[in-house]
Amino acid sequence: MLADRTNRVAAGALIRLSFTLASLLSLHDPAYGIDWVPTDAEMARYRESWNPPTHGTTFTSSADLARQGQWYVRAYVQGQIGSGQYVNSPSSTSTAAPFSPDAVSPAAILYYGLTRHVSVAMGVSWIYWRSDKPDSEGNTSGGGIGSTSLIFKYRPIVQNPDSWRPSISLYTKLSLPTNRWFGTPEIPGGFTPLSRVPSSRFEAAAVTEGLLFRKNVEPFRITGNVFYSYNLPGPSSTVGMTAYAGDLISSHLALEHVLDQRTGFGYLLEFATLNQLTTRLDGHPTNTTPASFWLLGVQPGLEYTFSRYESGAKLVGAIGVMFTIAGQNDIRAVYPNISFKYFFDQN
Repeated sequence: MLADRTNRVAAGALIRLSFTLASLLSLHDPAYGIDWVPTDAEMARYRESWNPPTHGTTFTSSADLARQGQWYVRAYVQGQIGSGQYVNSPSSTSTAAPFSPDAVSPAAILYYGLTRHVSVAMGVSWIYWRSDKPDSEGNTSGGGIGSTSLIFKYRPIVQNPDSWRPSISLYTKLSLPTNRWFGTPEIPGGFTPLSRVPSSRFEAAAVTEGLLFRKNVEPFRITGNVFYSYNLPGPSSTVGMTAYAGDLISSHLALEHVLDQRTGFGYLLEFATLNQLTTRLDGHPTNTTPASFWLLGVQPGLEYTFSRYESGAKLVGAIGVMFTIAGQNDIRAVYPNISFKYFFDQN
């Protein structure tokens, strides 16, 4: 009964999201006269302002969108190298890990500028892992298809280059557990990496809502976001049991310094947090172990623009390493990652 109620709540949320999407798209018609989107004058000021074509932040797309009608694809590879376990109290120290959960997870995301104010995307991922500790079936390594994501982003406010007003976007993501459907074995200890923003639990369907902002102040960019992820009930390591994990809150703040506008060369300093709550949006009691956890990490990174064409096509990239610096009830690890974005010719 509780599982049925949970699924109805999730279905209702998705239905409301669909109606919201239809309403937002209708607002693009000037006949409605509602300024829930930036004006032509605001868009013109933004387009003419300082905004070199760099990769930007490493983990997730920024509050600003691709131009209407433009496609771009992002290829992203992240790793996880575990080296310890944070104890059951807030701490910057950790105990020696009883196992070494290492993993690598490539992903690809295809974005499209649906309107000047709305973009949509679809992402797929893969995973390979190995561990000193076997899983429930005795495997010490495994791999296969990861999760699949459907993303919707709406920007009601575009930044004003003549003031401190940033761009602000609303973000919705539906994560589908294709890893479970294709039988990909789960890494012992789970795989909820700090370097994936927003994050969701392995083998769980999830709905994520987020708020993103970005501000350009030559030669700097400041980017941030916060996400709330509701994980639907999923399979448990205990046979015959349904897992009800706590909801996840993840956040990210980055400072980007563009050293060379022509080449897009610059560096980034990023901070990320991940926190599993002891509660769920549907009110169902949680039953996973640990009941809650949190992590804080910092990442230095570099970015570069490899090519740029008059047609609007360009290739940009970034590389970095996330280090966990504090946490509770979760893995101490480093997360090396590399990312490329290719923007196709602009219509």
